[in-house]
Amino acid sequence: MRPIDPRPLADRLQSIPPFHVMEVVRIAEELESQGVDVIHLEVGEPDFPTSQSVIERACNALQAGKTRYTDARGIQTLRDALSTWYRSQGLDVPARRIQITVGASAGLLLASAATTNPGDGVLMADPAYPCNPRFVEAVGGKVHWIKTDIASRFQPTCEALEIEATIRDRTLMLAHPANPTGQAVPGVELERMIQWCLTTNRHLIVDEIYQSLSFNNALGSSLAISDQHFVVGSFSKYFNMTGWRLGWLVIPEYALEATQRLAQHLFICAPSFAQEAALSCFEPDALREAEMHRLELKERRDLLIPRLEDMGFKIAAEPDGAFYVFVDASDITSDSQQFCAELIRETGVAITPGIDFSDSLPPTWIRIAYTQPADRLVEALERMARFIHD
Repeated sequence: MRPIDPRPLADRLQSIPPFHVMEVVRIAEELESQGVDVIHLEVGEPDFPTSQSVIERACNALQAGKTRYTDARGIQTLRDALSTWYRSQGLDVPARRIQITVGASAGLLLASAATTNPGDGVLMADPAYPCNPRFVEAVGGKVHWIKTDIASRFQPTCEALEIEATIRDRTLMLAHPANPTGQAVPGVELERMIQWCLTTNRHLIVDEIYQSLSFNNALGSSLAISDQHFVVGSFSKYFNMTGWRLGWLVIPEYALEATQRLAQHLFICAPSFAQEAALSCFEPDALREAEMHRLELKERRDLLIPRLEDMGFKIAAEPDGAFYVFVDASDITSDSQQFCAELIRETGVAITPGIDFSDSLPPTWIRIAYTQPADRLVEALERMARFIHD
């Protein structure tokens, strides 16, 4: 038995809940060790491999000794490449405003640290990606949850912000599209919220790591509306580089010098070889490959949704992007956590209980990630149907 250490840890640790999906992961690992075929629909990670050109460039960078510290802002060639990529979308984002980060998580933490004083409120939609409130709390902020519903597509509305925001709420954090729902902020509403932040002198942080994985051609970056807010991007999802830990932060002019100075102290730099490798993401073949994967994800979504509805799951709205569908299983179960645990044990299909994303929604919501090929999705759906109807 470990001795009790009298030294207290930080109070903030007491408020960090467990990832309930980890129980599903634990059972999945146990079953796989016994030779059971597990279909993983619980992980927020694309199943596509990193482009071969990116891998080759990484190997070349390692062989060339590109393993040392870089400029804290990131290598200039990668920042230039991102600026050019934005320009191809009709957006003017100068390279000097792009900060390369250690994954999108570092970008969210950096933006939170740059905008939040201890005790400040940060407005955030409920449900949300469970790490986002932790970034706010890590710098002493307090999350002010804005409850959403099916009618608002699980995104906040400007009307709700006007009613609920207090004088202590200095920042609004949006996800466009969002995890766990795949829902984006409708264009008119996004424009209204950006204008509201400008008018009320509040900061705005927009997580756009899934924006390139949108299925609606009209769904564009928030940077098309204004350049006066923070935007978080990532190589993980669209470019299939989750383990490379590489992202970026577009910083508004008013916060540029201070935020880049802060980055020097928080992260030093992103992995140098990964930065070099990511240059290959913007080559024509790699971009075509990424687009093929995006279209395949759309096909998977269209395969999944009607079959889930036939089983009795209720779907609020078609996901606008990402690779998740958020479903209400209230006609099937009153406890999604128990349902997910029993489903993995009985069928080998792993999905995520919605409690990981919201404390306020009924405990019947579930996130299903379509991060498996179509044939594996069909197999998972057949196993689920047998489990539900037996």
